Amino acid sequence: MTMLAAQKRPIPRWKWLLGAAVVAIPLLLGIGLTKDPSFIPSMIVGRSLPSFSLEPLAGTEQVASEKLLGKPLVINFWASWCVSCRDEHPLLVQLGDRAELFDEFDIIGINYRDSPVAAAQFLDRQGHFPYPSGQDKRGRLGIDFGVYGMPETFFVDAEGVVQARQVGPLTPQAIEQNLKLIGAVR
Repeated sequence: MTMLAAQKRPIPRWKWLLGAAVVAIPLLLGIGLTKDPSFIPSMIVGRSLPSFSLEPLAGTEQVASEKLLGKPLVINFWASWCVSCRDEHPLLVQLGDRAELFDEFDIIGINYRDSPVAAAQFLDRQGHFPYPSGQDKRGRLGIDFGVYGMPETFFVDAEGVVQARQVGPLTPQAIEQNLKLIGAVR
């Protein structure tokens, strides 16, 4: 009888929990290892371009969203203090020249949380963009876009819907892929 009673005793809860953990931890690690660690989701992709009007970095005309609708658009957030922005700069100048030459899309820069003097010095050293840059001195527009670091680039279709976000410096491959996505390449 004592042997029968010992066999019918329920398994302690801690043993069930330990068994579940032994199964769940490797399963979760396996799933996690299949994910791209550099992918950071964006809340703005698939949504309309936020409305904005910014002081220009150079010139007198405001950099405003309402003037940019109706054509595919590339928006690049950059700063003079950003090391990766220096690396990306020549590619952006080429992209700006392409936009001006073929008129398939527009491009603007957003100088993010930077002083106008430091930004102007950066452009004097690196070369000026062939497109306008607005000043987001306090980072308010960056918050609307969900920017967390520099540089970040957003690709907007002609209807004003943000279709893609590139975190970090642009590459020629990323540019071509995202320009196709917004209908800027024929």
